[in-house]
Amino acid sequence: MAQKDINGVLLDYHNRLKSMYDKQNIMELRESRLNKKVSKFQGNFMSAKEACMAQQRDCKVQKVLQQRHHELEERILFEKQLAQELEDTRQRNLAMREQLKQERQINNELMECIHILKETTGTYINHDALPARVKGVVARRDIDGEQWIPFDLAAIDADGFESLFQKLHNANVDVEKWRQLVSLAADFSTESRSSATPRKDDAKCSPIIEIDLTSPPNQA
Repeated sequence: MAQKDINGVLLDYHNRLKSMYDKQNIMELRESRLNKKVSKFQGNFMSAKEACMAQQRDCKVQKVLQQRHHELEERILFEKQLAQELEDTRQRNLAMREQLKQERQINNELMECIHILKETTGTYINHDALPARVKGVVARRDIDGEQWIPFDLAAIDADGFESLFQKLHNANVDVEKWRQLVSLAADFSTESRSSATPRKDDAKCSPIIEIDLTSPPNQA
């Protein structure tokens, strides 16, 4: 082979090698750039993933916080309602105590008035018979001795009352005060029956006014 042909082959071989080397460099450069892009993409992806996970955690925390805030508002509202109910109950109790106090005072005054009229007229009344019947006894003491005037009349027995009034008048009993006594006792008996059921301790108490035919009558 001629020297010229050898040089041509070498030159062609050199060009091919150079072309292959240049292509390899280009491929490595592209691979490097691609690796950088992939690395950057992976970095961005991981950052986005972490940001998404953090946002999800924040959403869960916000949801829990909202739920706790809602529960706290409901608890505060319940406590306010409970406090208002307690205050209303306290006010009702105070009003009931004041009403009971006034009723007790009125009853005491009524009982005192009944007691005075009973002593004045010498009358003992069976409260259990009221208001349907007026039952009891009037005890008087004069120069002739003791005089007992028992009575047991239906509340609507007008003739019976007229006859009783005449007997009381003849015995020097103040008929008007006697009428007032019977009226007050009837009112007191009616109010007592219409009130609440008495307690066990109250049930053990003796009646306000009892008929005691064995005791001597009081002097009018």
